[in-house]
Amino acid sequence: MISKTHTLDGVKVEPGLRVWDYNLDRRIVGEVAHVSHDVPWYAMTDPETGTRGSDMDPSRMWVRDPWTGERA
Repeated sequence: MISKTHTLDGVKVEPGLRVWDYNLDRRIVGEVAHVSHDVPWYAMTDPETGTRGSDMDPSRMWVRDPWTGERA
């Protein structure tokens, strides 16, 4: 079962957490932007440009790259 509170690699999602999104872009987790079907979707920010990216739920985030293991 997919977690509503933890990344795909098991880290609790909180604002400020650096993650890879499902496009494998580095992002910083922001506040909950909205909730859909009881699942929180977080505002995401590009750490290099500070621009807002697409909202993501925990099932679309990793702290470590799933292929290389590199931390976001």
